[in-house]
Amino acid sequence: MNKHFDVIVIGGGHAGVEAALASARLNKKTALINLYKDRIAAMPCNPSIGGPAKGIVVREIDALGGEMAKAADKTALQTKLLNSSRGPGVWALRVQSDKEEYSKYMQNVVETQSNLELIEAIASDLVIDDNSVKGVVLNNGDIINATCVILTTGTYLKSEILTGHEKYSSGPNEEPTSNGISQSLKKAGIELFRFKTGTPPRIFKNSVDLSKAIKEPGTNAKLAFSFSTDEYTPIENQELCYLIHSTPETKKIIEDNLTKSAMYSGKVESIGPRYCPSFEDKIVRFSSKETHQIFIEPESLKGDAWYIQGFSTSMPTDIQLLMIRSLPGFEKAEVKTWAYAIEYDCINPMQLKPSLELKNISNLFTAGQINGTSGYEEAAGQGLIAGINASRKVDNLEPLILRRDEAYIGVMIDDLINKGVWEPYRLLTSRAEHRLLLRNDNAEHRLKEKGFQIGLIKDQEYNKYLNYTQEINEAIKELEEIRFTPKSKLAIELKELGQADLNHGYSGIEILKIPTVDINVMIPHIKSLQSLKNNQLQSIVIETRFAGYVKTERKTVERLIKLEKKKIPSNIDYDKIENLATEARQKLKKVMPLNIGQASRITGVNPADIQMLLFYLKNNYANEQM
Repeated sequence: MNKHFDVIVIGGGHAGVEAALASARLNKKTALINLYKDRIAAMPCNPSIGGPAKGIVVREIDALGGEMAKAADKTALQTKLLNSSRGPGVWALRVQSDKEEYSKYMQNVVETQSNLELIEAIASDLVIDDNSVKGVVLNNGDIINATCVILTTGTYLKSEILTGHEKYSSGPNEEPTSNGISQSLKKAGIELFRFKTGTPPRIFKNSVDLSKAIKEPGTNAKLAFSFSTDEYTPIENQELCYLIHSTPETKKIIEDNLTKSAMYSGKVESIGPRYCPSFEDKIVRFSSKETHQIFIEPESLKGDAWYIQGFSTSMPTDIQLLMIRSLPGFEKAEVKTWAYAIEYDCINPMQLKPSLELKNISNLFTAGQINGTSGYEEAAGQGLIAGINASRKVDNLEPLILRRDEAYIGVMIDDLINKGVWEPYRLLTSRAEHRLLLRNDNAEHRLKEKGFQIGLIKDQEYNKYLNYTQEINEAIKELEEIRFTPKSKLAIELKELGQADLNHGYSGIEILKIPTVDINVMIPHIKSLQSLKNNQLQSIVIETRFAGYVKTERKTVERLIKLEKKKIPSNIDYDKIENLATEARQKLKKVMPLNIGQASRITGVNPADIQMLLFYLKNNYANEQM
């Protein structure tokens, strides 16, 4: 093929789709290589989007101009707000997705996107010359040239399927795997290691009885991921999910047959996800527990199977059937698809720059599970950043690097490149030290302007956002100015409802600061609140009640930003710095941090090492801008 692209994306999963769309929308001639066009943004595992931390990532993707939030809203079967009884820093939206419709939606977006060509093929190798990627070799021998290449290969690099004692080369769902890219990366000096993940069985719906299962309905509220989803209305006829528990019989079956599991027979050579373990791993790790939760979820309105969440396994199929039929209501269950584990190659992400470009191979970017992460949302967030930064690299522009206080996406990438991974990485709210600033309700306020400046948020949407923000500010102004006496209608209503007893004059903002007051009670009495959407009202409540905490948090962030501004010269020789701990010296040489802030977050680099580094920079680079 005599073709040249600005950007080539290898792999059409959740990372690849976001990377390719971002590149194409930034006016770069882009190719997306995927084996099958009808497997774009497929959901090989859990048919859902969002969850703790992950749901906020989806909102961030939307604020920056990505597509995942729109797809999730359009194809949701059930919508649920998680952690609503806890603080706003951990609220998160989750939707049960129609996996077939989700993939079709993304396929249509990809095929109709200008500047984007979908190539159905296997990328079998990379063209690397003089430590710079030049193109991609297809399985038919054709070479496509590119300025930048983004690897979003998911679990397809040198992948192997494991079921019981059986182990064979294959990608997910019996699809082909790719071995050549792993060899190219190794030849170029890139460190690879093996990770494992798994998927549970799918059971024919008409073969199970869920009459005794606990129903898990969605949240009856105005919820949506995307800012552009105008109608924040509950989904009509939300699909039910169900909760059951495994039985002591399930546990005994596993204990009696543990050596038949791929994981416990010695066949598995890699590390699996701690936060999504196989069911037999749960039995071993939590041996005192007799039962475990299992969620029964629909995969598609058109589908005929249940997804058995929390029941992944690498047992042989005969043992799987015994396990399945030991579950309540599954005594006569028929299996549509057996569970399996899969091992695959990924890179050590400490070899990446904050832009997600490899340090040792110029113009080669990676995103998603190849970086050691797990989850559709983590992959999509990385894909979006890689797509943006590859496009900016083509234009010789500075990369977009999100700080830890700006986005969960920033937390994730910073963790990957500075701390590395020893198991599949999953985003958790506990990983973010500034999670009060990284809330579900304020993703637009944090990132919309960046998306607009980059060019992924267009004028119409940005102007809509500015109007949205102006309405919030006008409402806050009215709340600050309006006053209510103890005899006012609002005061009387609040007292009757037991929400507040106003014994003197209060401003609207002072009333709203009372934790027991519901803003919905105030709406009829304050004109500017009456036209606001649920998200706007939520933002006003949170910003008002947590203003003191947020102010304190921002002061902490300002001090940390000063460290980010203290640049470290790229030509620094860490061997010349006296009194550095050996581990710190090794880690600094490996990561090559861009600034003091990044250096301070590297595992193994202690405050004393940072002091030695600052002292060295002051004495040797005093004339350079720090």
